[in-house]
Amino acid sequence: MKNNKSISTWIFKPFKFIAGLKALIIGLAVMTLLSVLGYLSNTHFDGVLDIHYGCPAILTPYINHVLYQLVGWCLSTLVFYITARIVTKSSIRFIDIAGTMALSQAPLIFAALLGFVSSFHICIGDINTTNIGKMMAILRENAVMMTVAGLTAILFAIWSVILKYNAYTVSANIKGIVGGISFAIALIVAEILSKIVLYIIL
Repeated sequence: MKNNKSISTWIFKPFKFIAGLKALIIGLAVMTLLSVLGYLSNTHFDGVLDIHYGCPAILTPYINHVLYQLVGWCLSTLVFYITARIVTKSSIRFIDIAGTMALSQAPLIFAALLGFVSSFHICIGDINTTNIGKMMAILRENAVMMTVAGLTAILFAIWSVILKYNAYTVSANIKGIVGGISFAIALIVAEILSKIVLYIIL
């Protein structure tokens, strides 16, 4: 029983064991790996919460994948740090937020690896009146695989969100309703800002 709890803690609450500079170093390594895997597998993490499997015919420069990671991480760190300073009087170290937010990206490695499955990459084209019939045919033909890819991506995104929540509550010593509500607001703000910033620079 104790061993099961330890495994569960490492999977969902690793920040009880890893924080500060150590978490930051490991987290930066995770983000670097994600940028490489994302580039090679045509998997896009273009937002704090976003996972997209790109069209096989469209290759994205590596710098884009680097920016996905940097923008998402920087904005998450800033938004959650500011939020924590607003809602709690506890002592908060910026490096703890930065490190744990970087490390919370780890589950997305599995999503990037699944990007090497070619059938996950489905091109439906742009919506317009001339090709809408063709698009609907593609959707019907690939409905099962699109559902599998979507659910899988959501699963790993949820795991990452759980880690972000635990990173936030542990680093800022925030619990209960205040922790939950402030986390949800901060996550939404970080997602919106990341989409805006990435749209502007890319």
